[in-house]
Amino acid sequence: MTATRSTRLSATDAFFVAYQESSGVLMQLGAEVDLKGRITRSDVEQMLDHIVRRWPPLGQRLRRNFFGLSWDGECRTSEMLNTAAGLSEWRNRPIDPFAEPPFQLLWIARGDNNVLAFRAHHAVVDGEGFFAVCGEALRTLVHLGTTDFIDDHRTSRKISVTQAFRNLQQLRRTKPGARIAMRSCSPGETSVVERDVSGVANGWLCASAWTRAIHAWNNSRGNAPTSLISIEVPVSLRRQRERGGVRIGNWISPITVTADASQTLEVLATDLKKQMRGAMRQRMHLALPKLSAPARFVPWRLFRKLAASPELTGYATSHFAWFEQSRAIHDDVFRGSNGALQMVDQQIYTPVCLHMGAAMAVLAWPDRTQMFITHRLTALTTDDANTLADLVVEELDQKYLKKRQQVEI
Repeated sequence: MTATRSTRLSATDAFFVAYQESSGVLMQLGAEVDLKGRITRSDVEQMLDHIVRRWPPLGQRLRRNFFGLSWDGECRTSEMLNTAAGLSEWRNRPIDPFAEPPFQLLWIARGDNNVLAFRAHHAVVDGEGFFAVCGEALRTLVHLGTTDFIDDHRTSRKISVTQAFRNLQQLRRTKPGARIAMRSCSPGETSVVERDVSGVANGWLCASAWTRAIHAWNNSRGNAPTSLISIEVPVSLRRQRERGGVRIGNWISPITVTADASQTLEVLATDLKKQMRGAMRQRMHLALPKLSAPARFVPWRLFRKLAASPELTGYATSHFAWFEQSRAIHDDVFRGSNGALQMVDQQIYTPVCLHMGAAMAVLAWPDRTQMFITHRLTALTTDDANTLADLVVEELDQKYLKKRQQVEI
């Protein structure tokens, strides 16, 4: 299959390529879906063919131009599918976007039990876009209607260069939070721990529970020089009317909020939410995309050196991402296959910056909240990560236990 065009990477897209190369840390997103029912290889191959027809960069490779990088060449669908790897190996095998497609699938079939493990390099798509593409793939598998396509035209950033520079200066003056107490700040394999909480559907409560859990963890390790914890939260740059479609590339920009994790969960949640709203009113999230836009034309070797700067790689304690979901995808798979396929469960993982050691992502369904902590094994053992996850659940359980007690009284 031949791609229809070449697509230039934005400076943000190219940053993730440079960061992975310079740090040795994987910049990969993943979603693993358990499906019950019969799937053939032809079904899976047709699904991938559909995906790359709609979004060619997912099947292309990176080309170094004299100025910047671009997705270019044929869509190599045959290189996107793997049926032999194990899940842990698949998560931790680096994607080299110069040599292979940036969107890939591991299919594990054992009779009627299937695992579809999607993964993508962060340079080709952000988290919001990645999960939309995965949803599109699953709907295609059962021959349902598809998501509206949105052309990859970059929207203008409604902020002046002067204001963007002022905002960036203000961001640089923000106090950094404490680091997560970890064994080693070095590259290594990642792993994921998961917790389910019934009925919690408030992003700021989950974010607050994460910050308080980090502080409690640091205290337990005798490594809490400050109770200030900062989290980097992605903000979508997509317009509201575009959210039904999918744009390839990175259409997010982070805002870092910092708060005193010794405060109660409710006070902390209110504080974080207030900071975020204030930052968005000032358009803080538009500063870096605006000022970095011309960098997409910088020669790759120079760009790679500039992207390794600590000012660009962030300083927050950890990442926190919130993905609100509906049950529609589960229903769509079941209904579209006339009951032949059932989506049993799902797991996700996200990149973890070198100095953070761990990051949290949340899938918020109407009846449950799935929390995933992706961690580097050089930083935190699986037992460590499980302790952190238990601390988060404990914070949320205390909140809702109080509410139940008040109702009973």
